[in-house]
Amino acid sequence: MKQINTVDELLIFFQKKKIKSKAIGFVPTMGSLHVGHESLVKKCKKENEITIVSIYVNPSQFNNQDDFINYPRNINLDIKKLEDLKCDVLFSPSIEEISKLPEPSINLKLGNLNKLLEAAKRPSHFKGVITIVSKLFKIISPNKAYFGEKDLQQLFIIKKLCVQNFNNIQIINCSTIRDSVGLAHSSRNKKLNPKELLLARSIYRILCEVKKNKKTWRVKKIKNYVEESLRNIAGINLDYFEIIESESFSFTQEINSNCDYYAMIAVKIRNIRLIDNLKL
Repeated sequence: MKQINTVDELLIFFQKKKIKSKAIGFVPTMGSLHVGHESLVKKCKKENEITIVSIYVNPSQFNNQDDFINYPRNINLDIKKLEDLKCDVLFSPSIEEISKLPEPSINLKLGNLNKLLEAAKRPSHFKGVITIVSKLFKIISPNKAYFGEKDLQQLFIIKKLCVQNFNNIQIINCSTIRDSVGLAHSSRNKKLNPKELLLARSIYRILCEVKKNKKTWRVKKIKNYVEESLRNIAGINLDYFEIIESESFSFTQEINSNCDYYAMIAVKIRNIRLIDNLKL
């Protein structure tokens, strides 16, 4: 695996190896890799000639400076995992290296995607995501880029970004990878102690109960069930729960058979914020 830290070195490598003439798959990450990331890399390798993974903890998408400082990092372990997966290129630039790149001129219409849920709870978060992803897309120019469905709102935004600004890049969404009892793998899980992990596993159980009863419960009853279930579990606090109609990305008061819906949730355990979703 080739490890590269600067844009100039990356471009020289591309030129020497004639990378641009090959099918390039790209997996952008913030490191602290887990089996969810590994599934993205494996899928990328199957579908492309060259697999490039980036590791960059993007300060501009953190609303809380402490969250950025305390974000789990282990570059040596990440390198070992990527080598085992036979990744071709790891691009891990510094903040200074990325800040030298010109700010992308992006004209993007997002509608509710930039108003609700994560956008409302984390002001400027998606602006930070869009900026860094755009910079990486311009440098790497992949044929395909791979994103997990756990960060569903982000995935929808990246798809809009590509349709409107990078229509040569195909976004491949990959299923959420869960542990044996359904907890979605996340880098933030590493900050939970064993007792807190047990609390976190209640999230998927509650989402599954929502899905099971979607045809008989009204949306108001579903929301009451979620709120009451979490109120009865000490140590876990609900940030939001909503049923979203995916096409318009809007809240709904009823579930119709001719539309796609997602149950979307965010909770806090201590000061650790976890998100998840389930297609209904």
